[in-house]
Amino acid sequence: MKKELPSQLLFRKGGIQLEYHEVMTLLGFTRHEWMNRLQLLHSYSKLGKDEKVQEKIEEAIHLADEERKLSNLNIPETFVWILSFNWTYSQFRITFQVEESMPKIWEYDKRIRENLEAVVDALSESAQEMELYEGLLHVKTREEEPVIEMSFVGTFTGWDNLQQIGQKDYVREVKIESLPEKKSRCTIVLACNI
Repeated sequence: MKKELPSQLLFRKGGIQLEYHEVMTLLGFTRHEWMNRLQLLHSYSKLGKDEKVQEKIEEAIHLADEERKLSNLNIPETFVWILSFNWTYSQFRITFQVEESMPKIWEYDKRIRENLEAVVDALSESAQEMELYEGLLHVKTREEEPVIEMSFVGTFTGWDNLQQIGQKDYVREVKIESLPEKKSRCTIVLACNI
């Protein structure tokens, strides 16, 4: 007799639970992004734009390498949150970088994800409705402490909620820089080991 898995739960590892439909959605979005890249390569190739083809291949290799480094941190909740970020938050787009030699932060995985969500929620409250905010999420060490630095550029309205989040124990820094065209760069540095 075949033993059936519970219909909604695909697996549970280290506190992360994914349902079948969540895994399928994540895989579908990931496949969609890679197909877009392949179609772009195909189009540039047909147009004879070899330099663009090479540029896009190098970008894809770089992205796959960053995903590998993120996966090697062994922080599954944070990994899934980062990979699904661009589909979850309609007003924000991120790219991410991971420093090669990071200390072990796996035991803080759930807290890291929760802290990232709280920061993005605070940013969302300062976001203008029709604005798209481009950002970078950088996992690195700073002064020998593992941190995540999030930086977004756009037109923000009010900073009170960001100043409040800057008082949280896991936030190391909140920096707001004025840019041309009434835009700002908001950088928030979060500790990974709290």
